Amino acid sequence: MKTPGFSATRAGALLGALTLVATLLTTPAAQAAAVEIEILSGRADSVSGGNALVSITGAGDGARITAAGVDVTEGFAPRAGALVGLVEDLPLGVSEIEVFESGADVASLEVVNHPLTGPVFSGPQHPMYCTASGAPWNLGALDADCHAQAAVVTYRYRTTAGGFADYPADGTRPADLATATIDRVQVPYIVRIERGTINRAVYEVALLHEPGAPLPTPWADAPGWNRKLAYTFGGACGVGYWQGTSTGGVENHSLLSRGYAVASSTLNVYATNCNDVTSAETAMMVKEHVIEAYGPVRFTMGSGGSAGTMQQLLLSNNYPGILDGVLGEIGYPDERSTTQAGHDCRGLQNFWGSPAGAGWTDAQKTAVTGQAVPFTCVGFTFFDGVDDPNRGCAPAIPAGDRWSPTNPDGLRCTISDMVQNVYGTDEEGRGLRAIPDNMGLQYGLGALDNGDIDVEQFLALNENIGGMDVDGNRTPERSEASLAAIRRAYETGRINMMTGGLEHIPVLEIRGYSDPRGDFHERYRSAIIRERMLAAHGDAGTHVNWTSPEGAVNNIMREEAIDYLDDWLEAIEAAGGAADRARTVAARPDGLVDGCFDTSGAFVAETLDYDDASSTCNTLYPYHSEPRAVAGEGLMRDVLKCELAAPVRADYPVLTDAQWDRLRAAFPEGVCDWTKPGQGAAELVGTWLDFGDTTPVQLDGPAITGDAQVGATLSATAASATPGAELTYQWLADGQPISGAVSPSLEVAPSLLGSELTVRVTAAADGFVTRTAVSAASAAVRDAPGPPPTPTPTPDPTGSPDPSDPDDSWAVVRVSPRTVEQGGSVSVEVTGLRAGQTIGATVFSDPIVVAGIPAADGTGRTSFTVRIPADFALGAHTLEVTSAGETPIRVGLTVVAAGSLAATGAQVPWMLAFLAAALCVAGGLITVTRRRRIGSRA
Repeated sequence: MKTPGFSATRAGALLGALTLVATLLTTPAAQAAAVEIEILSGRADSVSGGNALVSITGAGDGARITAAGVDVTEGFAPRAGALVGLVEDLPLGVSEIEVFESGADVASLEVVNHPLTGPVFSGPQHPMYCTASGAPWNLGALDADCHAQAAVVTYRYRTTAGGFADYPADGTRPADLATATIDRVQVPYIVRIERGTINRAVYEVALLHEPGAPLPTPWADAPGWNRKLAYTFGGACGVGYWQGTSTGGVENHSLLSRGYAVASSTLNVYATNCNDVTSAETAMMVKEHVIEAYGPVRFTMGSGGSAGTMQQLLLSNNYPGILDGVLGEIGYPDERSTTQAGHDCRGLQNFWGSPAGAGWTDAQKTAVTGQAVPFTCVGFTFFDGVDDPNRGCAPAIPAGDRWSPTNPDGLRCTISDMVQNVYGTDEEGRGLRAIPDNMGLQYGLGALDNGDIDVEQFLALNENIGGMDVDGNRTPERSEASLAAIRRAYETGRINMMTGGLEHIPVLEIRGYSDPRGDFHERYRSAIIRERMLAAHGDAGTHVNWTSPEGAVNNIMREEAIDYLDDWLEAIEAAGGAADRARTVAARPDGLVDGCFDTSGAFVAETLDYDDASSTCNTLYPYHSEPRAVAGEGLMRDVLKCELAAPVRADYPVLTDAQWDRLRAAFPEGVCDWTKPGQGAAELVGTWLDFGDTTPVQLDGPAITGDAQVGATLSATAASATPGAELTYQWLADGQPISGAVSPSLEVAPSLLGSELTVRVTAAADGFVTRTAVSAASAAVRDAPGPPPTPTPTPDPTGSPDPSDPDDSWAVVRVSPRTVEQGGSVSVEVTGLRAGQTIGATVFSDPIVVAGIPAADGTGRTSFTVRIPADFALGAHTLEVTSAGETPIRVGLTVVAAGSLAATGAQVPWMLAFLAAALCVAGGLITVTRRRRIGSRA
């Protein structure tokens, strides 16, 4: 592309000249690789517990690292070409991790820290009944946030008989101790299990480790762990409010024997906590703890069946990066669209148990439900309890604390109330319901069309199906959900349309076929997952589905699935890590295709196709459906509330006028129009949504005023325009907090002589994220000197070094040039120091405090650069160099107008003059813009 009126030839000449000038003007530090800060333990905006494992690349040997103003350099050590350190005690809210080289801030990263007890992004926490002090956890005393102060470690081992047993407390090796081979190294099969509390959940972490041997750390590997992590999830669905008695399980031979560490928590079991937001939050925090304690993980594989798969899919889509791959089994796409079937089956079972529904055959019932056998729908009636405040509470919730008509202020144990941060509340404070809704739903329509039921049965069913109100009461009227809640369900990803992280996260989904025995983990659910994947991305390149018979073949299938997903994740890692869909699809292992295992264990490769009943896999394992599919909904099964349209008489078998009138009376507002999207349907608004306070407190400053000298008083200036904001203070000396120095002012004590001082200010306000900021450093604290003299130096147009008088001085100071333009810089070299001695420097009379001057090296030398602001006062000034206990050394400087030296040719190297002339010939113009910053650089 050409700029109008700009010759390509002249542009090439100018580009060459600019490149040469840039090369000559670029400092060695600028030519070096950029310094980068990365949080290895998670996201920078989702740090918890005050700790973060941090990696810094591109920093020099003398780099200094601070976290919220505290010097944490000593906590860093080399690892894989980077500096890695565990930063601890971060303040709550927003603060910065910074890297300094030669006193200059070369990199910074804003982090947001949250309490170890949560929340991070789930929003205000609901009540929690603490149970972790009792069996099976026995974690001791708990605080008000159900938190145990210390984790508990136990050891188990794998026996040669194929089971797990307690490892002897005295450390003696059992005779029946099995071994495992991890990365071609044989290790004793001893399992270390750590248990504690995070985010008000009980967590578990298991990995192979022999008592007394070194554990893996962020800086060192250990036998038995290949730095892969598996995170397990438990099934069912229940309303939380308690800590639970089980996790997804970490004593997992299939994973541990392959070298994985295995982690989980009680809030990752849907039977305890049917809330994918807090499940994701807890998994993220537990994974963060694993990385901080044991070091970076290569990738994280999810594992879990039923609602454990549901969680994996929701976490992966809405909070990508917690899991790198999904190993699902007998699963569902999401909770709300699945639980809808429970409400449908509740209405159907109630109808068939009533006089109006008497006399139906099993064949007629399954024609209406679409399921394999009548008992499937009976099983689904357990699902609707999570929307009934009379049935939803766990036994741990005292009866007197639960909602009832006589205790209207009690705890409402429903999904809508537990997850009200997502769905919102009504005027009475009750959670808005995204389900149930059966307005316009024509139960049994397909059965009527097929002749499996007659018109009278169809009409009686739809006249009497009824619904459930917000307090769990069965009503003759149908159920109606909140459009606001439905819209939020779509926008926030509670209805999983696979358009978020599942665009690139691989999913290997397996299913032991259980339809004939009335189990509600129907194969139909896999077809829904596939249909949504196809709708989202046009292909199923990231989704593989296998089916097998239950039993031994199913176990073989599971082991093969682990190996295949492990290969897939390794291939993604080798290609550069999780990034996009194309990389994931390209990394999919050869031979990993859809299919099924027959009863002998032989694999049949066959693309999942719900509509082809004649295929081999569909003949072996026929698909069924559910009541809404029979009522006309498509395979996406993503409609919570259908659009309505007036019924058309011609769409039904022959109806008498009386029957037609009854049908219209049963559907006064219309019947479902399945050709249109559901009411409230919306696109996912984004991933990593936060349902709590997200706006940081506004904070100006801080800055330090006053002279950094013993006996002086320094003041911190800071302000916040956020209503109700409260400021707190902490003074630091050389990056370490000064005990008791927590007021806006500081009287400089003699013990601070030679220290550089900073002040950290924290601003907090209700409804806002706390923010912490740190001032620039003061000059090194010195004894109080007399007023600096007004020098009258003679400008030195040659710029030759002029050392200070070495006879009376404790050091020799050389400054070049002594005459400098506004916006320019001077180089300072100090020799004759003691090894390790620190100095300060200030330019008077318009003070410039030079920060971050390196300590003297082994030869007693240090150097730095003073940058003169473009608006600095013209005329004579003084550079004052100080060190604790020594008399300041003063050297004169003269500041002249920008461009004046260049106009006379003084101090302009001949090469730059030549290049300037070359640029003039080329017709070019160079404008150099510098960020104004006062600091030092070696």
